[in-house]
Amino acid sequence: MVTGDRSRWLRRARGGLKHPGLRVAVTVLAFAIFVHSVDIGAAVSRFSHLRWQWALLAMALAGLSVVASIVEWGALLRGVGKRIGWHYLGAWYMKGLFINQVLPAGVGSDAVRAVQVGRSVGHGPVIASLVGSRMAGTLGMALWGLCGALLSSTVFHTTDVVGFAAFSGAMLLAWGLALVAEKGFALVRGQDRPHHSWLSHQLSERFAGFLRALGHFRGVPRAVLLSVAAGGVGWGLNLLSMEAFSRALGYNIPWGVFAIALPIALLVTFVPISANGIGLREGLLVFLLIQFHVPAGVAAAMALFVDFQLLPFAVMGGVVHLAEATVRRAYRRLFQCGQMGTLLGPAHAALHWLVAPEAIVEISRS
Repeated sequence: MVTGDRSRWLRRARGGLKHPGLRVAVTVLAFAIFVHSVDIGAAVSRFSHLRWQWALLAMALAGLSVVASIVEWGALLRGVGKRIGWHYLGAWYMKGLFINQVLPAGVGSDAVRAVQVGRSVGHGPVIASLVGSRMAGTLGMALWGLCGALLSSTVFHTTDVVGFAAFSGAMLLAWGLALVAEKGFALVRGQDRPHHSWLSHQLSERFAGFLRALGHFRGVPRAVLLSVAAGGVGWGLNLLSMEAFSRALGYNIPWGVFAIALPIALLVTFVPISANGIGLREGLLVFLLIQFHVPAGVAAAMALFVDFQLLPFAVMGGVVHLAEATVRRAYRRLFQCGQMGTLLGPAHAALHWLVAPEAIVEISRS
């Protein structure tokens, strides 16, 4: 009886932690604590004396890291035979960034891409490519963290090296397991098949399709290596962007400091009681940077830069979405007026540089 009561209490507690109202409240509280505990005035003062040459370089490097992220994802999806244009992949990546800004959830972009792009090429390959790109990026993050830890001279040097070495090893192991998981699941599934219900059979089929898509990566090692390389280059560019922006603030923070601090700060995005770790992430990053003797005002300014670093590219994603919506409305009106043949050409010519050809095909079918 006691065990049953405890189980019900744990279920209610877990349900409460996932309640949207609690997550919003914790996010607001955490951000309020962050604003109250750091010198926001000093941070704003740093922004008012920004060195624009370094700031522009920081944004250019951030833009290159976004391009690398698109390659990181697209290399896997195209590597398994899904010949999708880079324009189309880039547009959906940008729209994903926009969605993450509107709905601050770490997997919002992945979920939308899995559903929308999956309609064109199959959900299994798309989800596998998204998982693979996440693993490629995380492996790059771990290896850069290990390099930063090896070059650092803090009192936590040994702990940092051991931690990031274990992190790198765990990601390499994850890649190995992902590539062979299909075979292991097939064995387990074959043993339990007589006991499957209809629902469990459907879920099993979908999961098996996902694992088959992951298994296909074994046959395209070049695509996997390109994705991992793009993930490493992208994270390196992001670290250089952070260093460049610190110089824009008038204080030089080496890339190695960010290589150690950023992965630790990003861990709080997985805390279920906050929306994407907002408030918690900034406070933890400021704390970590202060441990490297960075002034509090500069640390707070860098924490804010992390939040808004990708905002210009998210805006570009919003512009692409508006362009596609404009083309969709034009298709409907032209179809109703029976003038598609005469007016569709100029409309497409005006927006083709924003709207990918694959998106035009999807719009024409809707």
